[in-house]
Amino acid sequence: MAKVAKEKIFTYVLAGAIAVLVAVLLWSLLQPAPDYYGASYERAKQSKLSDKCATPSGYTDAQWREHMGHHPDQYAECFK
Repeated sequence: MAKVAKEKIFTYVLAGAIAVLVAVLLWSLLQPAPDYYGASYERAKQSKLSDKCATPSGYTDAQWREHMGHHPDQYAECFK
């Protein structure tokens, strides 16, 4: 191929890559922020249980035990 044709191909590939990168950047910036805590966590917070070891609504027993396991300093007495 001629040098001019190779340069055109390189230019188009580079322009395409930049366009894809800009599109991905814009898409990621326009997405809503993720809900890290989720609706189940919010329901549990609002239920204000007197026993923090009891499973709140919105969680199964297994899910709540797993959650408590991530916070051993807060729920140590629940695992005795």
